[in-house]
Order: sequence, then structure tokens, then C-alpha cells
Amino acid sequence: MRAGSGGTLKVALDRLYLFAGVIMAGYHLASVYFFRLGSIEHQNVHLTLIFGLVFLGAANRSTTLFTRLFQFSLVFVGLGLTLYVGVNLEHLEEAVGFPELDDMIIGVLLIALSLEGTRQAWGWTLPIVALIFITYFFFGHYLGGPLSHQEFDTDFILSYLSIGLSGVYGTFLGISANQIFLFVVFGSAMGILRINDFLYEIGKLAGKKLQGGPGQTAVISSSLIGMLTGATVANVAITGSFTIPYMKKAGYSPAMAGAIEATASTGGQLMPPVMGAAAFLMAFYVGVPYSDIMLAGILPAILFYVAIIIGVQFVSISSDIQAPKEKPDYSVILRGLPLFLIPVGIVTTALLMRYSPNIAALWGIVACIVLSPFRPGGRPEFSEIFGKLSEGAKVGAQIGISLCVVGMISQTLITTGLGAKIAGLVEMLSAGNMVIGLVLTMFVALILGCGVPPVAAYSLVAIVAVPTLIKLGVPIIAAHFFVFYYAIISAVTPPVALGALAAAGISGANYFATSFKAFKLSIAGFIIPFLIVYNPVLTLQFVSVYDSLTSLIAIFVALITLTAALYGALIGKLTVAEKGIALGSSAALFVFCTARQLLPESWSLGLLVLGLGLFGWLLARQLQGRSKNKSLSTA
Repeated sequence: MRAGSGGTLKVALDRLYLFAGVIMAGYHLASVYFFRLGSIEHQNVHLTLIFGLVFLGAANRSTTLFTRLFQFSLVFVGLGLTLYVGVNLEHLEEAVGFPELDDMIIGVLLIALSLEGTRQAWGWTLPIVALIFITYFFFGHYLGGPLSHQEFDTDFILSYLSIGLSGVYGTFLGISANQIFLFVVFGSAMGILRINDFLYEIGKLAGKKLQGGPGQTAVISSSLIGMLTGATVANVAITGSFTIPYMKKAGYSPAMAGAIEATASTGGQLMPPVMGAAAFLMAFYVGVPYSDIMLAGILPAILFYVAIIIGVQFVSISSDIQAPKEKPDYSVILRGLPLFLIPVGIVTTALLMRYSPNIAALWGIVACIVLSPFRPGGRPEFSEIFGKLSEGAKVGAQIGISLCVVGMISQTLITTGLGAKIAGLVEMLSAGNMVIGLVLTMFVALILGCGVPPVAAYSLVAIVAVPTLIKLGVPIIAAHFFVFYYAIISAVTPPVALGALAAAGISGANYFATSFKAFKLSIAGFIIPFLIVYNPVLTLQFVSVYDSLTSLIAIFVALITLTAALYGALIGKLTVAEKGIALGSSAALFVFCTARQLLPESWSLGLLVLGLGLFGWLLARQLQGRSKNKSLSTA
């Protein structure tokens, strides 16, 4: 009887959770054209739905009646808090900085609920970071030295953190409501079209020509899925379930299979048109339309994936993986190509035409639903469509709740002046040297990215360190891309590599082995940000035809030779001497790419010739060795 009643309750919770997701997705779709709420009113509805979904999800995962009742109570607390804000909006706007006692109680509860919701969605790391900043806001005036700030009254702090319609509310929640949320739903809506088989066959095209075919299939399919989801762990879950077993069967170790999937999935947040939530924040910080960020991100993302493909190729050679070259099913590709290209094309075109992200995402979702009768397996049931929209809403709610906490941290940095102080510290430690400033910023972004959502890590470093980089002479868009890349790549950077953790769970490999292999495979992600800073061509800011072409050629060859040295393979396995040659080539070309403006023209030309010459000699040596091996095997 108890088991039966428990099962009935679980079914009811599943349906309620699904329905809440549909309601949230439906509201945001309708708000694009039909609801004309004010900015704060729209944010308030968005936050109401976020609280509902996050805590209903927690209730759904709970195993005891008590914890379920507790999570349900938080749903109603959230509803009561946002209802209070909605009813008293005019009063709250007039009383900014001077809230009444009732307002302060609501403010405390808003902060507490946002922190708890973030803990439920993302774990302890981000709430702990936020609590440190909030504590500093309250007690930082007791600190001596440069970190001290003026004393603030409690009512002032609570007002600016929550109830004064900043902190929890404001810029970050607005970006979640107006830009990020529907793009997350769009990525989920693409699942209605059942294009996994199409992506799998597209991946075989690369695997057909390159050694270690299943590894290349994983890279290509994960990059295409990542273009739409913009979320590393979700990408690993979607594609890893079939690519990781496929790679293991072909001969890759479980750790290597997981590393390939984790790295390829991480790159999805770098690949336009949907580059993850952090890219929408970048558009806000830089002050340009999202389409400009999308275009600027194309070349670096392509280079990152080219480096991964090369890495997988060299891993396959060095590990003697002789995977069968599977012939792609062109009928599946032809049938799936329109289902993939039409929604993505609509979204990309709308963004390039400077329509708002919400409008672009709306029509992409509509396209997915309209095209769904032509998918493999025929027309979907309404329940399936609603299920996909609800799945997207659930992920969007998790991102939204984390942005509430980021808003509080940001407000602390601004109001106390801590952001400017940390920026001054970075500037002082770098002593005006751009290279040192970049390295310090890289470490800050990677450390913050340990267990913190990329959107949070990027936002905090963008507020704190980017102004210093700009002072040191880094162009604004290059400075933001520099921070953005390290915030994203932290998903495969030990000791806390969430992408590698998810992949290791599927592959059955040791987590640390998987994360270190993923770190090694993603080495390009640590180099490309520096190249972006020193080479305007990577963000499509062309200087001259000669500079642009030589930079792109040098970067491409340098990534090949560095990867070859790391894995000890090019066309065949490398000797120790050949690894040294490969390293020498990559070093000369990377110096050429980053220091060409500082060196005399003859020196930079000499580095280019040296790097390309060493690569050509190494390539010729490898081809000669391959010819000898073929002759011997024939004999």
C-alpha cells in the first residue's frame, strides 16, 4: 500500500514538475509579442517561475515525505516573496536604500532563497563564494588596509542586495529573462526533431578519412549539439551516451573516451550561434549586439575544434587504434540536414539582422515544432513537445537562479568598491606588463571556474579583471573573450572539472585520469585566448591581407606541431628528436603570432620562416619514414 501510494505521489510530482516547466516556457514565448510588462515586473514573474521550478525539482528528487514537504514550502515562500514585490513595486522603487522593517524581512528571505536555490541547482561552491562577499559587505569596514570600505547600514545593504530591486533583481536577472532563457529552450526544442542519427552520420564523414573514426564522430557530433545547447554537462549527457561506448569498443581507453567527449562538449559553449549563457552577458558588458559576439567567436571556436580533431588523430596514431572506417549513411544525412539547418539558419539570420535574442529563439522554437512532422518516426505527440519545452525551462531556471546570486556578488563588488580594489591589485602585481596581467587573469578565471557555473565565473572576472586588461592596452572585445574562454575551459580543468566528471560517470573511468586527459586534449583552449589578444584577425578585425593570412597559417601550424609534440605523433609516431623539432616549430610560430608587433620586421619574418621550415622538414621526414615502412611491408 505504501509503495503504491509512494508511486502515485511520484507520478503526480513528475506531472506537476512537467506542467510548471511548460508554464514557464509558455509565458516567455508569449511575452515576446503579447505581454508588455515593465522590466522589473517581467523579472519578477521570471523569478517566481524560477523559484517554482527549482524547488519543485528538488521535491521531485527527494526521497522522504519530510524533505518533499520542505521543498514544497519553499515553492510557496518564493511565490509569497515575489507577490510582495509585485504588489509593492512602486513603494520599493521610492524607498531604495531606506526599506521599512517588512521590506527588510522580505529582502533577507529573497537572499536566503536565492542562495538555497543555487545550492540545489549547482552545489555549494557558488553560494559559499556569495556568502563571503555578502559578509564582506556587512563587515568589511572592520578590515584594516586597502580592503576596508566605509560602514553601511543593514537596511542599505539589504536594499541593494535584494529588496531595492538590485542585486537579486536588475541586470543579470534581466539578461536571464530577456536573452538566455528562450535560447536554452530552443536548444532543448531541437530534440523534438530527433537529429541524433543525423549528427552521428555527419561525424562518420570525418571518421572515414581520419584514424580513430569513433573519436572524430564524437568530436563532430558534440560540436553540433553544443552549438544548440550551450551547456557542457548537458552536452556530455546527450551525446556521450552513444559516443563513449562506441569509442571504447574501437579501442580507446575509458579515460580517453571520456576525455574526448568532455573536451568536445566543452567547446560547444564556444561555438556560435548559441555560445552559452556567458556570451549573452558578454554582449551586455561590451555594449554590442549579440550578433557581433557571435561573429567574433567563429574563428577561435573553429580553431579550438580543429585542434581537438588533430589531437584525437594523433592519440589514435600513438595508441595504434585502428578503428574501422564506417561508411556514412547518406540517406540519413540528406533527410536530417534540413531539420538541422532550417532552425539554426533562422536563429542565425535573425541575430545577424539585429533582432533581439528572444525573437530569434522564439522563431527557432516555432521552426522546430513546424518541422517535427517530417522527423524520423513521424509526427510527435503533444506530450513529447511539451516535455522538451519543459526540459529546456528546467535548465533555464537553474541558470536564472545562479544569476540572482551573481547579481548579489556584482552589487557587492560595485557598492563597496572591492571590484576596483582587486582590479588595482591585478594592475599593481602586473606592474603594467600585459603578459603578466593576462596570466594573472587566466588563473583568476580558472580558479573561479572550479565548480562555479561558467556564467558566474565569467561575470565575476569580467567585472574585476577586464577593466585592468583594457588599461594595459587589450582591446575590449579581446579582453572579454580572453576571460570568457578560461571560464568555459574550466569545465575540463582539474581539480574540479564538471564536464570530465560527467563523462567519467558514463565511461566508468577514473575521474582524475579523465580530467587530466581532457586538460591535455584541450590545450588549445589555453593558448587561443592569448592569440586572440595579440591577433585582431581572430575576432574578424582585419589589419591587412598579409598580416591576416600569415597569422592564421602560423596559428594553424603551431597548433598542429604543439599537439604532435604532446602526443608523440604526426603522420606516424615521433622520435624524441622529432618531438623537439615539433616543439621548436610551435614555439617559433607562437612567438611570431604574439610578439610580431614588438619585434623588428626581419625578426618576425625569420621566426615565421623558421617555424614553417621546421614543420616542413618534420613533415617530409615523416612522409619519408611512411614510404619506407610501406616498402618494407610490401617486400
